[in-house]
Amino acid sequence: MKKHLFFTIPILSILMIAACSTKPESDVDTPEYHYKAGMRAVDNGDFMQAIKSFQRSVDLDRKFALGYGGLGLAHAHLGNNSEAKSYASKCGSKGKKDPEALSLSARVWITMRDSEKKWFKKAENYLEKALKRNKNHEGAMYWFGVAHLYHYDFNEAESYFRRVVSIKGEYAGKADYQWQRSQKIVRAMPGTPAGKKVALQEKISRADMAVLFAEELKIGELIARLPKQNAGFQTPSQMASQSAITTPNDAKGHWAEAWVKDMIRYGILDPFPDGNFYPNDVVDRANYAMAVQRLLTVATRDGSLETRYFGENPSRFSDVPSSHPAYNAMALCSERGIMQSDVMTGNFNPGGHVSGADALLIVRTIQTSLRITF
Repeated sequence: MKKHLFFTIPILSILMIAACSTKPESDVDTPEYHYKAGMRAVDNGDFMQAIKSFQRSVDLDRKFALGYGGLGLAHAHLGNNSEAKSYASKCGSKGKKDPEALSLSARVWITMRDSEKKWFKKAENYLEKALKRNKNHEGAMYWFGVAHLYHYDFNEAESYFRRVVSIKGEYAGKADYQWQRSQKIVRAMPGTPAGKKVALQEKISRADMAVLFAEELKIGELIARLPKQNAGFQTPSQMASQSAITTPNDAKGHWAEAWVKDMIRYGILDPFPDGNFYPNDVVDRANYAMAVQRLLTVATRDGSLETRYFGENPSRFSDVPSSHPAYNAMALCSERGIMQSDVMTGNFNPGGHVSGADALLIVRTIQTSLRITF
């Protein structure tokens, strides 16, 4: 019996050593350092590097809650929900007294909002615990605001963002941006579930744009209400209606296929010369101006709108020559107050992205200019 115990003790010692944390190799080889490096990688979209950094942080300290939360966040961004949920739970458990860790667990669930039905309840639970620990915790209030924003609770969201801005701390700038974003969405009043989802996109795709025009602008009803056109000028929609609509290869089976076909049918958005629609491509301000120009041309039956401003000298924009392919569209949108150039610089910023909230506000402006109400 004693001999058996003699061999058991070393084995237990080895197991205990294996369970211990890795020894640091330098002064900066710390859990906190690797956690911060991991969060920078998340911000840069380098989620595999983030996982390496977060893993090193928990290897150095098995009790380091934030490291587990970081692993959960990276896996959530990669769509690895099972791993993300497991690490979020570990973070919340090991950091149950730390509002920062609890807020990070909530952030993991917010990131999974498109694929997890109970995301809001889970995030809310962690954030309520965080605020019980510290009712003025800036991060917890900010992420509670974000959670409410994506849950379409705009008044609640703005209340949290307002409180964070008033603190004037680390999250003030982010909270102010989200507050303004929420106000834009409220002003734009998305009237359909699809419109609400697109309104919350940081950047919209060509597919998102097709959905907005079809659902929020109700392009089909708009075209149906237009008076019949006499012989002569034909809108793109009239020309399209005379031939069968062919679905671009890259739009077949796409979630937005029906909306893409509608946009092609009415001549608002066309496939590219190679026959593809590129539904997932991000829309920049020049692209959006071109789509608005086509929409106005179809709605007003005025073909001159597509050439009216070409050749202006000097250009009305500091950063765009009048020879730019989208110059006429940008000038048209600017002239009619649909899209504006920067007040201070005069730049139109043609390559800048269009957020869902901005895109929806533009749709509302078009509705007002065309005096459309549905």
